Amino acid sequence: MHKIQHIIVFALALLSGIGGYTSAFADWNGYGRYGAVEDVIDIHLADGEVVAVRDGRHVHRESLGLRENVLWKSAQGHVGAVLTNRRLLAVSRTTPGWRSHTLRIEEAGEDPPPDMLISDFLVMAVTPRRVILFDGLANAWATKDIPLHDSVSQAAIDNHVAAIVTEKRIYGVAARRGRFVEQRFSSDESLVSVTTRPHSITVRTNRQLLIFRSRSPFWERVSLG
Repeated sequence: MHKIQHIIVFALALLSGIGGYTSAFADWNGYGRYGAVEDVIDIHLADGEVVAVRDGRHVHRESLGLRENVLWKSAQGHVGAVLTNRRLLAVSRTTPGWRSHTLRIEEAGEDPPPDMLISDFLVMAVTPRRVILFDGLANAWATKDIPLHDSVSQAAIDNHVAAIVTEKRIYGVAARRGRFVEQRFSSDESLVSVTTRPHSITVRTNRQLLIFRSRSPFWERVSLG
């Protein structure tokens, strides 16, 4: 009798554990549980070319031009990218090969080169006059020119969202959206902090909170008094 009771208790505990795992995986977003994304791309430099290995099986090669030099490379999650003195190269888990975006003459000659940021699905290059984004879910490039008499003060990126803060504006962009969403600051407004989450970015100024979400087409504004 005691043996049967022990078996029943063990079975109930096992079912309870299975239920717990089911509940945990309810938050799985298709790319990793709780925002954790597996690294699936490796980038290697060889003589005159860059090589990406995807999922340990697919190999993508891209030849470099004469006097084309690699300035930066990185891979994280589902994307990888290379910055040269002429262009940006990017690859994702679902691209059939490298995607290229040519730098402008003034960008290619900048010293220091563009600031590079990478998340599990996005790659962003920030120059004084332009922002270039590779969306690893849409496998597409998006760009945004910075107006004259304005300058970038901060940039932030997370899994599905990125933001660029200038002296007068803030721009948000989300994976699969394909465009930058602009929000202007008032003349007496100043930046306090920028906080990122996998699907949202919160910007605090001395007057308000500005919240950009990956599935929202605008910045939500919350007054601070």
